[in-house]
Amino acid sequence: MDDVNKQDGLVVWYNERKGYGFVHIGEDEIFLHHSALDRFGLVSVFPGDRLAVVITENERGSVIREILSIQRAQADSVPKNTAPGQDEVQGIVKFFNTFKGYGFIEVGQDQQDVFVHLRTLRSCGIHNLIQGQELLLNITDEGKGPQATEIRLLSSE
Repeated sequence: MDDVNKQDGLVVWYNERKGYGFVHIGEDEIFLHHSALDRFGLVSVFPGDRLAVVITENERGSVIREILSIQRAQADSVPKNTAPGQDEVQGIVKFFNTFKGYGFIEVGQDQQDVFVHLRTLRSCGIHNLIQGQELLLNITDEGKGPQATEIRLLSSE
């Protein structure tokens, strides 16, 4: 019979394409295979997510057998009345499709569309955007049109 151990841990990294990652539990980094996510109904986890898991041992060492719960990491938001920082503009999410991995944000009086990619969100600790959500962003244009490079969410209060 397996030696079963229930623990809480913090996702260090997870690669969807490779189908595995690691969770920091105590002093160890424990292997997380996509099959544990599949059984829980998840496609991915992100750095900073907190997991309650069941750990078991196999011939290679400790592995996560089952995910019991997940608490998603939340990006820090700034108060709604925060003035934009240097090179920042305020915008409103026009739409964002997590499945496709991109969306658009309206900025300025002329409501210019600014492209935003899922990678940018992840690098800012954000998992998803919701239509109408207000935020602050930095924009670059390297020939393909304006694109968000950094994002800070404005709190809804």
